[in-house]
Amino acid sequence: MNLLMSKQMLTNYFSSYVDKKKEKSITACKHEYIAFEEHRTSSIYVLHRGILKLSTFLKDGKEFNIKLVAPGEIVTLLEDETTSIVSMPFTICSLSESAEIYLLDRLSFWQDVRSDVLLNEYVRLYYRKNLNIQIRKTCALTSNGKLSAVCNLLYELQNFFGKDSVNGRLIDLELSNEELGKFCGIHNASSFNRILRQLKDAKVIEVSSNKILICSLERLKNMGGSININF
Repeated sequence: MNLLMSKQMLTNYFSSYVDKKKEKSITACKHEYIAFEEHRTSSIYVLHRGILKLSTFLKDGKEFNIKLVAPGEIVTLLEDETTSIVSMPFTICSLSESAEIYLLDRLSFWQDVRSDVLLNEYVRLYYRKNLNIQIRKTCALTSNGKLSAVCNLLYELQNFFGKDSVNGRLIDLELSNEELGKFCGIHNASSFNRILRQLKDAKVIEVSSNKILICSLERLKNMGGSININF
């Protein structure tokens, strides 16, 4: 069994597990905050449909976006495994017209992880994937400045929300430039727009109907510094 098939098998297994174990669900509309940092919860959150963002608020009051969460993904596991009630490490907000989250009992989930080989491997895969993303993001922010951070963001977005088209890779996601900039530590929309114009002038991307089309993934990686980290 190749690696891709193995990941798909684990994803399907986890989806079936969630369907069996979910205790309840919560729904949210676009731009609705579902939970804030330090919110106390006894549940593991899994996104069923929609798109979420995880963010944190800095000391100056500005919001810094951590990551996007796609359907089927665990929202976060960065909490203690043996405590029944924990504090949410990030703020959770819906970016889609509607979102639905399944809630699983925390302690039962971690007991199952310890006893179920496939579920344990899925959680290991979850940690590896997210560690990879965050290291890439940190490298991009610190090594080559804002341009590298934006290129890395676009590359990650096409991995999760990309669709092949005759002209390149379409990021099938409508987010404002201000929202996208917050993933790169850019809180000035005009600064983010200048970088997008630079990429458009270089024939790396096109923008149409509020969606970004990547014309060349290779040129995007080259302009971003080709940060490659895998586990």
